[in-house]
Amino acid sequence: MNSEPPIGDDLQRMLVSMKQNVLKRAESRRHRGRRTGIVIAVIALLAVGTAGGGVALGLIPTSPTAAPESSPSATREPTSAVTPSSAPVVDAPTPVLTPTPTVTAPPYSAADWSTWTISADAVGPATLGSLTGADDAALRAGFAPAPPRVDDKGAVIYPYGCPNPNARIWDGPGGENVVEIVAGDAVGSVIIGQENGPPGQLVGPRTFDGIGLGSTLDEVKAAYPDLVQTRKDPVGGTRDTFWAVHSGERYIVFQVPYEGDRVATVYVGSTSEPEDDYCS
Repeated sequence: MNSEPPIGDDLQRMLVSMKQNVLKRAESRRHRGRRTGIVIAVIALLAVGTAGGGVALGLIPTSPTAAPESSPSATREPTSAVTPSSAPVVDAPTPVLTPTPTVTAPPYSAADWSTWTISADAVGPATLGSLTGADDAALRAGFAPAPPRVDDKGAVIYPYGCPNPNARIWDGPGGENVVEIVAGDAVGSVIIGQENGPPGQLVGPRTFDGIGLGSTLDEVKAAYPDLVQTRKDPVGGTRDTFWAVHSGERYIVFQVPYEGDRVATVYVGSTSEPEDDYCS
């Protein structure tokens, strides 16, 4: 058998014959395959010619080779750069709030009341809220209970020298006095004063701002801009005035005599001024 591919006129005749055969078959199968069958048959016959020789391949037009589709792994979406402003905050430190420091009274000597501090909680060892008698041991270091008041028969009427049974008075050697006013079974308020010595030379307990017995009213006002006058001097100047500073749930009250301008007593308690006659 001759295996040489047809050339020249033989190739042309073969192609014409193949085309005629394809058209005949396509006509009979028109209702089944239509044009798709023709295309498939032509491609099949051309493939046969291609197998027969390289000349047939040269005569059959071919479509240009399509670029291979990129696989998903080959194509990547551009990675958007994460800017610091859009980046999530990870392990951000929790802001620490610095608490306001609590002012504490400096150490003092119970025997020397010039070392005492006046606060809304205590005046030296006289502590507001302490049980009745709990401060006695410390107060005895520099003070003594006020002598009892007796009747003409020597019977004790007032153990602390005061008609008010809730007022516990302590006297110092220089005319100093500390009064603890009991409310229920605890100290409810404290009053300090000094009977002897020039008002301008009194040395006694002081607040954290340096105000105490003998301070002038101007000094009190300068130290406490929010000072409130709770008892005013009526016409005629016959009553003392009281000037209160609100401190927590209590008040520190400075009493100024109507005939002077210096602090004569200091009261610490839950009201804006002491009882008018706490010892009556």
